Amino acid sequence: MIIVTATITAKPGKRDELISKSQDLIKATRLEPGCISYNLYASIENEDALVMIEQWENKEVLDTHMQTDHFKAFCGAAADILAEEMGVDIYSAEKVSAEKA
Repeated sequence: MIIVTATITAKPGKRDELISKSQDLIKATRLEPGCISYNLYASIENEDALVMIEQWENKEVLDTHMQTDHFKAFCGAAADILAEEMGVDIYSAEKVSAEKA
């Protein structure tokens, strides 16, 4: 499994519009094969900052997600209300330990 964090920052005063534009994306993505979870969260420190926390079975299904019509539609619809480019980080869900086996 992999975990994705997508940091999304709206232009000042555009947070609610960005949340609204994300709803179709969230609903459609949750139905995709390989999607384990897909949730949007609001920052408590920056009113314009949001983060999408995603869990996927593997990188291949994530790559497929990024080619879907609903993902592309969201990116197009959100482009004018983003303060900066989306920051995306992809992690392995395998736990990292400092302990020796």
